[in-house]
Amino acid sequence: MWKKTWLIGILMAATALSGCSCGPTPGGPDGGGSTDGGLNGPDGGGTDGGGDDGPTIGSLVISPTKPLLTVTGSTSASQKFTVMGTYSDGHTEDVTSKATFSIDDTRLGLFLGSNFNSSTTVGGTSFVRARIGTKSVSTDITVKLDQKVSDTSGPSGSPVPPNPDGRFGGAVDVALKPQIVYPNHGVMVPPNLGQLEIHFLSGPSTNTLFELQFSNTITDVRVYLRCYLPSGFTPPTGAVPSGQRGCIYTPEDKVWKFLAESNRGGQPVRLIVRSTDDSGAGKVGVSDPISIQFARAEIKGALYYWTTSGGTGVMRYDFAGTGTPSATPVLRAGNINTSVSCVGCHALSRNGKKLVAEVNGQNDGRLALIDLSAFDSTTGKVDLAQSGTKLSNFESWNPDGTKFVGTYADSGSSRYTLKLFNGDTAAYEGEITGTGTSTNPANHPDWSADGQKIAYMSMGLAGTNQRSFKGAIKMVTAKTEGGWNEPVTVVSSLGGRNRYYPAIAPDSSFLVFNESTCPSGESHTDCNGDTDPTAKLWAAKLEANATPVELANANKGGVMDKGQANLTNSYPKWSPFVTRGNNGDTSRLMWVTFSSSRKYGLRQPVTASGENSWGTLLWMAAVDPDKVGTGDPSYTAFALPFQDINTSNHIAQWASYFVSNGCRTDQESCSTGSTCCNGLQCVQKNQDPPIPCEVDGACVCEAIPVCKLSFEACSTVAPCCEGLRCLDNTTGADCAGGSCTCTPPCSGFGQACGGASACCDGLLCVAGAGGRSTCQPDIR
Repeated sequence: MWKKTWLIGILMAATALSGCSCGPTPGGPDGGGSTDGGLNGPDGGGTDGGGDDGPTIGSLVISPTKPLLTVTGSTSASQKFTVMGTYSDGHTEDVTSKATFSIDDTRLGLFLGSNFNSSTTVGGTSFVRARIGTKSVSTDITVKLDQKVSDTSGPSGSPVPPNPDGRFGGAVDVALKPQIVYPNHGVMVPPNLGQLEIHFLSGPSTNTLFELQFSNTITDVRVYLRCYLPSGFTPPTGAVPSGQRGCIYTPEDKVWKFLAESNRGGQPVRLIVRSTDDSGAGKVGVSDPISIQFARAEIKGALYYWTTSGGTGVMRYDFAGTGTPSATPVLRAGNINTSVSCVGCHALSRNGKKLVAEVNGQNDGRLALIDLSAFDSTTGKVDLAQSGTKLSNFESWNPDGTKFVGTYADSGSSRYTLKLFNGDTAAYEGEITGTGTSTNPANHPDWSADGQKIAYMSMGLAGTNQRSFKGAIKMVTAKTEGGWNEPVTVVSSLGGRNRYYPAIAPDSSFLVFNESTCPSGESHTDCNGDTDPTAKLWAAKLEANATPVELANANKGGVMDKGQANLTNSYPKWSPFVTRGNNGDTSRLMWVTFSSSRKYGLRQPVTASGENSWGTLLWMAAVDPDKVGTGDPSYTAFALPFQDINTSNHIAQWASYFVSNGCRTDQESCSTGSTCCNGLQCVQKNQDPPIPCEVDGACVCEAIPVCKLSFEACSTVAPCCEGLRCLDNTTGADCAGGSCTCTPPCSGFGQACGGASACCDGLLCVAGAGGRSTCQPDIR
C-alpha cells in the first residue's frame, strides 16, 4: 500500500458540481468512476439504485472475476468490467453505468469509467471494487509484467543480438550450467538500494549469450546480456575456475523498478541464469535458482563509517539522498588543528547534527567534537575537545544529543566506569557508578533510543578498550527520579569466548553483540575484540540473563567463501528506523550493518597487515524483531554497494538524517529561506488563520511520513496508503483540518458506513443506536 494523491479526482468533482459543463454524465464516458482509480466518482447518495417507491438493489455481481492482465513492452493492458444488480423485487439488470469503480493499489493502473488500464512498469495483485450507494462488490486483479530487456552496458564491440529470447529454445545440458555466486539465496534488500550487483560464473567458454530471469506470479522480467566485468576490475586469482569467466551485471533503473516496485512487501523473486551460444540452435545451461525479497519500506538515514581509503577517515552516505549514490569524506586527520595520525572510532547524535570521534586509536583517548550543520569537510578545522585531555575511546549519544556516554580504560586512566559528557563541549559530567573497575573496566557503550538503557561490555580480563578479553554484556537502566540503577548482566561471560560490542535495536527491546572464540586459553589475539576472525553476530532480549541466539543467516558466507565459517562479522550497528515488514500490516523490519571479511561475490576485501590478514567491507541484513527469542530473526546479508571496495571499512554508525550545509532537522523551524534535511519536509503548524512560514516557528521540519493504514489518523501531510481516502471525521469530506481518518473504499464488519462509506461484499449498512450506521451480516 502506497501514498496517493487525490488532486485529479477533486478537480473532476469540482468541475461536475460547477454546472459549467455539458455533454455526458460526469464521472466517465459511461457514467461511472473517475480517472484516479474510481474513488472520487459519484457516491450513489445511499439510494442503492431505487427511487422512493421503487425496488432497491439487494446485491451486486462483478465480472470478470480474478482477471490476469499481462503487460508486455510499453503497451498498457486493459480490462472492461460489468456489474449486475439483483433488486428487491427479484429482477436483475446491468447497473454498470451506476457504479463507481476503484482499485486499491493505484500503482497498478487507473479506471476510466468501467475500463481499467494498467501500468506498464509496476505489477502486482490488488482488489477492484465497484460501488453503488452503500452496496459494493470486489474481485482480485493481477497485473503481471512480462518484460524483456537487452542489456546495453556490455562491451561495445559485442552487442546483444536481435531477438535474443528466441535463442534459448534448445535442450538443457548440465555441462553448460552457469552459477550464481552473489547475492546469497534468501537475501532481502530495501527497494531503494538500486545497485544490487548480480555475479555469476559463465560455465564453459562456448556460452556467449545469457538470460537472467526474475520471476514469480506477477513478474517475468528477462534480461539478455553478454558476460562482462566492470571497467578496471579483475577477479582475484583463483576466483574463476579455469575455462570459465566471471560476470557482473548491475540492473539499470528501468529493470530495478520493474522488480523492486512490483515486489516490495510481496512474494520472493526467483532468479535463474540461462546460457547458450549465439546460433540459436545450441543447447542451454540453467543455473540453480536463488530467491530475492524486496522490503516493503525504503531505508532512510545517514551512514557514517571508518575507512582506510585515501588515508584513514570517516565517510558518510545518505540513504534519503538523490543523484549518483556515492559515499563522501566527512572527517580526516587533516581536519584536526592538532597534528594527529588518524581519526577512527566515532559516534553520531541521533538527529545527525553532532559527531564525536577519537584520534590515534588505543592509549590516546582524545576527542574531536563537531557540529555537522556548520562543518565544511573540505576546509574545516576543529580543535581537540577539552584542550586535548584524554576522555574516551568509544562513545554513544543519548536520544536528544545533549550528552554522550564514553569509556576510557587505557594508559593514564583513573576511571574505569561509564562516563557522561556534555554534548556541546565534551566536558566530563560524572560517572555511572558500579559499571567498571580497573580489573573489569566498562567498554563499548550503547545508549538506547528511548534513553532508558545503556548496554556495555564488561571486560572479564582487562586490556585496552580496543583489545580486551572474556567480556560479558551488561546494562544499566535509568531511575525515574534520575540517575541509574545497579548494572544487570544480559549475557554472561563464558570461558574461551569474548562477548563485546553490544548494539541496542531501535525499539529498545533487544540487542545484538559480537562473540568470538579463542583458539586456546582466554586471552588469544584472535579473541580480543579487534577484527577477530571468528567474530559472529548474536541477539538477546534486553533483560537480565537473556538467552542469546545466533544470527545464523546474517553470519553465513556466500558461494565464493566455500564453507569458510570465520568471516570476521563484527561491529554491528542499527539503522535508526523501525519499518513495516513483509508479513502483514503489523509486522516489523529492522536493518543491521556490520563489517565482514567474507567475499563479495567475485570481489574480495583487500589484504591487511596486523592481527587479521583480511580487511573488511560493510554488509547489511534485515532482521525481523518479532522473531527474537523464538529463532534466528535475520535474513542473509548483502554488501553495501556505495563503499570503496579497494579499502577496509569498519564501524558503520547511523544517524536519522544527513546534516550538511545548515539543513534543519526534526522539529526545527523552517521557511522558504531554510531547507529541511533529506527525509524531512517543511510543515505548517495548524493555525487559524495560517501563519506564513517566514514567521519564526510557524513551520517546522517533520519526517516524511510512512503512509497511514485503515482507520489510522491522517492529514494533508500524513497521507493514507493506496486505496484509502483521508476523510474529515466531522464532515466526511476530503481532509482539510487536523481530525481525519484513513477510510477504506468499503467498510468491514462493525465498521462505520453510509454516505462516503459503502459496506464490503455481502454486508449491509444497518442503522444503530445514536444514528450511527455500521456494516452487519445480511441475515434476511
